[in-house]
Amino acid sequence: MERFDHSGPFGALALAAALAGTPGLASAMEEGFHLGLSAFMENLDATAFKTTDNTHPGNATASSGRAFHTRDSDDKAASGFGILAGYTFQLDNRGLFLSAEADWAWHGGKARGRLEWVRDSAAREAAGSNPDWPQSGESWPDGWTFEKDRSYGVTLRLGGRPGFLAAALGPGSGLYLMAGIRRVETEYIVTYEGCPRADGCPGGREDESYTRGRDRVEKDYTAWTAGIGLHAPLGDRTGVQVEVYYTDYGKEDPLHLDRRNAPHIGVLHALEVEAVGLRLRLLRHF
Repeated sequence: MERFDHSGPFGALALAAALAGTPGLASAMEEGFHLGLSAFMENLDATAFKTTDNTHPGNATASSGRAFHTRDSDDKAASGFGILAGYTFQLDNRGLFLSAEADWAWHGGKARGRLEWVRDSAAREAAGSNPDWPQSGESWPDGWTFEKDRSYGVTLRLGGRPGFLAAALGPGSGLYLMAGIRRVETEYIVTYEGCPRADGCPGGREDESYTRGRDRVEKDYTAWTAGIGLHAPLGDRTGVQVEVYYTDYGKEDPLHLDRRNAPHIGVLHALEVEAVGLRLRLLRHF
């Protein structure tokens, strides 16, 4: 997956904006098609939930009949860049406008953590042993990572041109609200270790049955985003926009071990993800 320096996309876009023109020459919000570049930084907040379910009638572990729940959260700075194309409609002669846009983005940044090891104290006491490794039926201490790769989406922007902005930033300056939907390619990785045998691993962590592994799941999320933006002209038919946005990825189940199969332990990993970000956009109207 791609990795990005957090300052790189903003630096490149700021340089392009500086070369595009001088503020206040003309409106860059005229009706018509536009193309552009974007760079963004965001706080990526991911929460992983895990359920270990031993309630299947065929479950033969010492934890039979019990279910364990754990969760872990992480938030990380992420960044990326994108390209875009759209059309702007003028709705009246007072500066009210609506734009419809499609964009493609590439993301960097990763959230990660470790889910708590939930020991079954009752089962260990009944067995008369308390090994220092995860047992079959317990909630193992899984490590997890989540990251976004590529995304694409459609966004609507509705705004106007208040007089106080024209005085401060030049004719054609405006404020707008935005809302959109995105499809995001993601990757979820789980690393685990423990004893999968109901009768235990006599050799402990060195036992031939002791398990260490890694699961990798690629999943597409449908995310909703909303925010507010500021537009300022840079030159003839060129403008820059600064946006603050929130994106909700909802809650998905990227990894599921079906309890119908032996040893009849159900393991479900669920993810809840959201992001708050700042985006800089350079637009050229045609």
